[in-house]
Order: sequence, then structure tokens, then C-alpha cells
Amino acid sequence: MEAGAWRRQYVHDLLFAVDGSGWHEPEMKESIGYRWSGPGRFSVLRMAAPSGAGRGEARLLVLQGEAVPEVAVFLNGHRLAVTSRRQGLLGVLDFAWDAAAMAGETRAEFWFHAERLAQLPVPGGRMRAVGFRLSTLTLTGAAGGPLPAGEALALIIGRRFLFERLPIATGKPRIAFRSEGEARVLELRLDAARLGPTAQPQLVLTLRAAAGGIDLELGAPGGAAVAARIDPAGRIALPTTLSPRDGLLVARLLATLPEAFGRWLDDAMAGASPDAALLAAWRCDLARLARGAEAALAAALSDGADAFAYDAALPFAWA
Repeated sequence: MEAGAWRRQYVHDLLFAVDGSGWHEPEMKESIGYRWSGPGRFSVLRMAAPSGAGRGEARLLVLQGEAVPEVAVFLNGHRLAVTSRRQGLLGVLDFAWDAAAMAGETRAEFWFHAERLAQLPVPGGRMRAVGFRLSTLTLTGAAGGPLPAGEALALIIGRRFLFERLPIATGKPRIAFRSEGEARVLELRLDAARLGPTAQPQLVLTLRAAAGGIDLELGAPGGAAVAARIDPAGRIALPTTLSPRDGLLVARLLATLPEAFGRWLDDAMAGASPDAALLAAWRCDLARLARGAEAALAAALSDGADAFAYDAALPFAWA
């Protein structure tokens, strides 16, 4: 009997620490560990995941007489089709995703949007809002297991180079949404950011998303701003008004925006019932922007001016 191709599985048990938001403390019932979602309808869970397409199971504790809760599931901003089934005291949400949902992503960011909330008493006579009890989340890749890494040394050197020669920090993100005609607008303020050796007390990034692509402006309040455009294919040109090194720093900053968006979600969505479709649209747009910025950064480092030739201690300049 020949062994088939193996599939790597990633399992997160909600009894353990959670990278995300919108979850109560872990509990046990009927020998099953879980966390209630809440206090809002929007919960976030980040975990390692297989690359490319895959499938997953979210196992929920559902007691006798209870129906399997209705929960919308998003992966990196992509809404997934979900089917539910009963398995004893567990309600299982089955879903799958294609390669586009994980394109350019290093981790899986799952959003769970509960259809209903209930109020349950807690010690002290208080009440708390809860949605559903998530026990485990299991992810399985569609492709076979990965081959041993052959470029580990290059990856280590590359990460050290970026950390030492092109350091950036996004600081604390603050986000506001609005509409301008047919366009969606996102205004992102980054407090206590850094570009290279230069502290940026506040950066303002404005994104306008329309059918023809995404226009962006980035700068410090009261100063000059740099502009760029992401075309429908996801390509972006680095700003020509900056020095070559400073253009690379801006590209690195843009590539981190999905992570900054996730940190904002954790702070802003506590107890909220947001427009999940709007958040999902912007999460996909930011991922497209990050992929374009990383591609432009890679092209500039491989074919452009020698990034080692620049003094890493020179201050960042907007013009």
C-alpha cells in the first residue's frame, strides 16, 4: 500500500492564548474547552496557515436543544462560503478558500461575524454579551506538504538586511472611513511611526479606491505628501520625488499596512457591530497594496541602485 500525499494541518485550541480580539476568557463544559465570542458581534483570530488554497473546520460547542449558530467567516478580508453540521455536542462550520485568499499573506486572519448576541449573567450580578462558543479552528492545505527549505540562508540574510538598512515602524494606527461619490476613502493616521532613523510623530495616509484602482497620498501633517497609484493589476510605482533609499522605506511601510489594520481592528472593534462588508473590502485592498509595494521593493533592490551604498543613518526627507 502506497502512502498518499500528506497534508499539513494547523490547529488552534481556544483554551490557549489568542492572537486577536473579541473573545471572552476560556471555559470548560462537558470536557470541551472553548471561548465565548463577544462582547461585540465581530471577533478576530490570527494563526499560522498553509500556503495556497485549503479548507477549514471551526468547531463550536452547541448544547442539547441549541441550534448551530449562524456565523459569517472571512479569511484575510475574503468572505467564505460556510456549511454547518452537528457532531454530538459540536457544531462544525466547514469552509474552503482559494489561493487568492492567502496570496502574499504570512498568516491567516479570520474574522467571525455572529448573527446574534445573547446576554448571560456572570459572577457579581453583571451581564455579558456573547455570540457563540468556539472550541477549535483547524486548517488543512489543499496541496501536499512542503519540501525542505532550500533558501533558508538567503531568507535570514534578507530579513537582517531589511531590519538593519531599511527599518520602519508603523506606530499606533487610527482609521476613519468615508465616501466620495463612487469612491471609498480610508484615512489612516499613524502615531509615533518611524521611517529609517527618523521619528514621524504622525503620518497621514489617504487611500481612494474606485473601479480604476487605488490612489494614495502619504505625508506628515502640514508638510509635503507623496502620491502613488495602484492599478487594477496591483502594480505600484515607487514615488520619484523621494531619494532611492527613502522610496524603499515608503514601500516597506506600505507593505505593513494589513498588519497595522489588524491592530486597529483589535482596539476599535471591541464590543462593536461593524459593517463587515466594508471592513472586508478594505482588508482586500490593503493586501493588494501590500503585495504591490513588496513587488516594487523587490524589483528596486534587485535591479535598482545599490541599497548598500546609502548611509542608513541619514534622516528621512519628504522632498
